[in-house]
Amino acid sequence: MAKNVTIKDIAREAGVSIALVSFVMNNRVGADGKQKYRVSEATKAKILEIAERMHYQPSSAARMLRQGRTRVIGVILSDLGNIFYGIIAKEIEKIITRNGYTVLFGSSDEDPERFDRLVRSFLEKDVEGFIVVPCLECGPSLERIQAAGRPFVTIDRRNPLYDVPAVLIDNVGAAKTAVDALRKQGATHMGMLSYAMRISTMIEREQGFQEAVGAEAPIYRMGFHSMQEDTDQAVDKLLAAGIDGMVCASNEASVCLIKALHKRGIEIQKDIRIVGFDYSNVYDIFTPRISHMLQPLPRIAQESAQILFRLIEKKDLGEDFSLEKEKIILNATLI
Repeated sequence: MAKNVTIKDIAREAGVSIALVSFVMNNRVGADGKQKYRVSEATKAKILEIAERMHYQPSSAARMLRQGRTRVIGVILSDLGNIFYGIIAKEIEKIITRNGYTVLFGSSDEDPERFDRLVRSFLEKDVEGFIVVPCLECGPSLERIQAAGRPFVTIDRRNPLYDVPAVLIDNVGAAKTAVDALRKQGATHMGMLSYAMRISTMIEREQGFQEAVGAEAPIYRMGFHSMQEDTDQAVDKLLAAGIDGMVCASNEASVCLIKALHKRGIEIQKDIRIVGFDYSNVYDIFTPRISHMLQPLPRIAQESAQILFRLIEKKDLGEDFSLEKEKIILNATLI
């Protein structure tokens, strides 16, 4: 196996000091903006030529260790297998890597123990900050992040226990827009398919639905690990109730409802109209196409990353990054 070339090897080959090679390779300057050492152009060119010829590869890990930095961000989402979170992950990765950071990803699967294992693992890898989708009962894990002195930003959901920076959408308003879309399609008796878990996203979407339709409007809820079974049971109830329009609180809810209706021979978008949240390629096979509330995922990624960069910078400057309580509320668009 070939030996890794070091600045010591380059210095020996060039016949100069290790310190001089280090200054040339790192292009270091003093506080006055001038080079600390006077290095002739010929010597500089010689060092760079030798480094190129010997295939010298600087160690970013060593450099960051000297700086007391890792430039690694931990991102914990709900389910990377869901297209919604997959797109968010891709957008976050683009922005973070563009700013010179590396990303570690993990899925909590809405399991607080798994969430905590990811937090512990990422802290062991000395991440500089977190972007997280908080699951229920993950409060102790968030306390662990704060105790470790790491800033974090939540996306997609509020965390009622912690007043921390968050990037969200107006879920109440989006649900009302979904109801308006169903009415324009001719629906008169509407219901909603949501989740049994009481996360802020679902609570707010249910609130918007009931404000638009009425407090007595039926909401059918499914468990995170029993979505299809619970939806199958809900369909029997909504058919018996004469429901002709459904707001689905997520793309997964939409797909579960479509499967259950199709199994019973119900003509989707004719017998029962659907408006969902977030994209699924299943929507495109129906005529008319199933509408959905599209969240601005690139903006969510951009805003959350920029807040986190700012918090990390405050920490590096010794400022109290925990005092920033910024909330950014974005709007979803009916597609």
